Amino acid sequence: MRRGTIRTMLTMAAAASLLAACGNGGGDDPTTAPTDDATTTAEPTDEPSSDDPTTQEPTSDGPTDGTTGPPFPAEAADQNNESFESELKLVEIRVAEHPGFDRLVLEFDGEGEPGWRVGYVESAAREGSGEPIDLEGDAILQVSATHGMPSDMTGYYDGPQQFDPDTEVIDDVFVDGAFEGYTTVFLGLDEVEVFRVFVLTEPSRLVVDVQDS
Repeated sequence: MRRGTIRTMLTMAAAASLLAACGNGGGDDPTTAPTDDATTTAEPTDEPSSDDPTTQEPTSDGPTDGTTGPPFPAEAADQNNESFESELKLVEIRVAEHPGFDRLVLEFDGEGEPGWRVGYVESAAREGSGEPIDLEGDAILQVSATHGMPSDMTGYYDGPQQFDPDTEVIDDVFVDGAFEGYTTVFLGLDEVEVFRVFVLTEPSRLVVDVQDS
């Protein structure tokens, strides 16, 4: 073999060795995982972060049906505070027993507050037709809310016309309905009892409490 050829082959071998050394000399192997303590992001979970409930019960600072009314009067006298300025329609009736009295609540839809005319009557009859109403009990309390009548009566009270509330004082309830600015309900009682009348707002309600003597 010629000397020039041998010299050329040795030179190429040396160059290949040098390149191999550079490729492995201190460089990071790309197949090796990083060894530093990198911060990882936790996967979100559906578990709450505390023992506290995730929802809260709705609350209201407004008056409720359980609001204490004015003092009861000394005797069972008629109470009148008629007003026809507000346009209201009856949407719900509730009767509940409380310590010392039964409560009737007439709830209205509309703006403003109802007036009232409440007192005992000898007999009950339908407004307009005069048809007699048969009620349980020995005393009849007529409760009339007074107000203007809206042109749209959609949503007017559609509950029972007569029912037994199963309370201590009120034995029977008859919903006569709305007629010429009066929404009237008759209550049948065991006997004449002292009562009080007042209004609650938001929503507008007429409240009649009948004392349990």
